[in-house]
Amino acid sequence: MRHFLTALLITLLFVCAAPCAALSIETSGGTAGQPVTVTMDGPAFVTFQMDSGVPVYAYGTTVNFIPATTGTLSITAESGGEVADATVTVVTGGGGGGGGDTPSIVWKTVTLPTGTFNVTADNSEEIYAVKWQTALGVLEAAGISFKVSDKWDSGLFVLEVDGKPTEGTAGWMYQVNGVSPALTADKKSVSANDRVVWYYSESMSQTPEQSSRAFFFKVQTSTAPAPGGSSTETGETETEPDAGAEAASYPLSLPPGSDLRLSEGRMYLTVNVPMATSAGDQISFEGNTMLITREDVILKIRFADFTDKKGIIAGEITDVNVETMPVTVICAGGATPEIGLLISLMTVPMDADVDVIATPLSGLSDVPAAVLNAANRALSADGMAVGTAGWQMDVEKRGLENGVDVGDVTVRITTDPACIAQAGGISALRLIHIMDDGTAEVLALRSVGTTADGKTILEAGPAAGLSSFLFVSVTDAPASSGTAAATPAPTGTPAPTESGTPLSALCAAAAGIIGITAIYRNQKR
Repeated sequence: MRHFLTALLITLLFVCAAPCAALSIETSGGTAGQPVTVTMDGPAFVTFQMDSGVPVYAYGTTVNFIPATTGTLSITAESGGEVADATVTVVTGGGGGGGGDTPSIVWKTVTLPTGTFNVTADNSEEIYAVKWQTALGVLEAAGISFKVSDKWDSGLFVLEVDGKPTEGTAGWMYQVNGVSPALTADKKSVSANDRVVWYYSESMSQTPEQSSRAFFFKVQTSTAPAPGGSSTETGETETEPDAGAEAASYPLSLPPGSDLRLSEGRMYLTVNVPMATSAGDQISFEGNTMLITREDVILKIRFADFTDKKGIIAGEITDVNVETMPVTVICAGGATPEIGLLISLMTVPMDADVDVIATPLSGLSDVPAAVLNAANRALSADGMAVGTAGWQMDVEKRGLENGVDVGDVTVRITTDPACIAQAGGISALRLIHIMDDGTAEVLALRSVGTTADGKTILEAGPAAGLSSFLFVSVTDAPASSGTAAATPAPTGTPAPTESGTPLSALCAAAAGIIGITAIYRNQKR
């Protein structure tokens, strides 16, 4: 027994004396406007606090923080009960006071309008419409010359900036908020207060501060088009909405005090609830889903799991949805269709907006020719054509891209059963999605229930993203050609639906109020 106790004591002493795997923390960087990188030996919750100010949180093995000013940055990492601390002195220029050889950085402010500008590929002479609010738009707005190539399918590759061309393995790179995106600059959206750096790199490890040629920009955005009024996402001159149209803008940015990090293919979000509510956002929870409500829009963020430390919510995100409150369109005869959206997002929008314009239509003569042609081409695959049109909804996106940020969109339509019957039944109605490239997809309608006041609930979708939607009735395609006619009907004589009743008249009928609400909307509303 004595030998056993002695062996046990020795074992315990060995275990207790053995070095435990304490959390380690390493930092690099220390320049205002440039990322401070923190690396741990495992995933940890990291708290950044600049000069004892508002804390900012992150999660991962390697995380970044971009200090806006000089001062003292306190860093605390927590994982499995272990805590590690570090302090970084943030200075201007030379990066942590390492000699001061690098001059102070001067950030030039550029303002990016909405819409697009034209870029000609140097190799093919093809002309491309590029959104202003992109990393490439920053160069254009700053008045810095550049050349691009469309040789690669991924986007426009920058060959030259400010007269300096790429040479061998050296070339131009860009960063957004201290990160080099895995996208060409024409595809990378930027938002207000983003910091964009273009620099000539002679090696993958070279930083902007070490570059012989670098440009530093702070982004501001404008809701106005570029001078001249012809810079819109479709390349057409902007016009005032038609009478009876209704417009709404939905801000989708994260609340102030939020921090989003990507680690090992997963998204981690931190939201400072007290700061968000003080800024006017309403924060509530449905299970693991955080609801951020503001200005007629609800941003729904679902966590796999999250922690709540004195109102600081942090956790891994599984999916994100946006629900807009409906806009109302005043149709002829006094009917008031309501149109809303639910948007499934593939990323979390740091700063984005969705603008909606819903316009009543009196018939095919009100439908733009390109939209009508695209709708008829899509319907012709099933031997159908557009009979007449009730309304069109145009959606503009800022800071969002279909297929990259925006996933599926499903629409729910609520209407009087008599209205559906007069239109020829559900089989006579379609929602046409006109996509960003001008092609169309046909969304059939199906009944999914009835409201408390007896209205029928129809569902359409999912649609592949957001652009324009056209609500139509359909008829058989002309037998002579087998394809849909593309010529609009004469003004005042809209084509009939399958039942012979113009859809515009149904829109005008007070008993046929069409209400579009997002899927998953609480039926108590």
